[in-house]
Amino acid sequence: MKKCILGAFALLILALALPALAAQPDVPADGLKLNKTKQPVTFNHSTHKTDMKCGDCHHVVDGKENFGKCGDAGCHDSLDRKDTSVKGYYRAMHAKSGTKFVTCASCHGQVAEKSPDKKKELTACKQSKCHP
Repeated sequence: MKKCILGAFALLILALALPALAAQPDVPADGLKLNKTKQPVTFNHSTHKTDMKCGDCHHVVDGKENFGKCGDAGCHDSLDRKDTSVKGYYRAMHAKSGTKFVTCASCHGQVAEKSPDKKKELTACKQSKCHP
């Protein structure tokens, strides 16, 4: 009897968990090229998936979670480095504060504060992990 109840309970948990697992987007393979800037960056999701969720960086667009590329048309598609509006691609990557979402520079700054030995590799404009 106990095995039957435990089995039914396990099936119930599985039935509830499957839709949630199915809703997770496929994470792109490592080696994603962010090449809309003067110094292109290779982005690897595998090194960034610690305790972050997709929605920490990707955000709601037209009421739906958007897991598209930042530089897609209609998003952060202004390549003018001086564009400080939400359309600015450079700002979406480099703003250290004043944004609703995590940017590369804001996250790297937080990590460097916690681990000063990583400061140069995570926050330097040249000869860093981002801009070798």
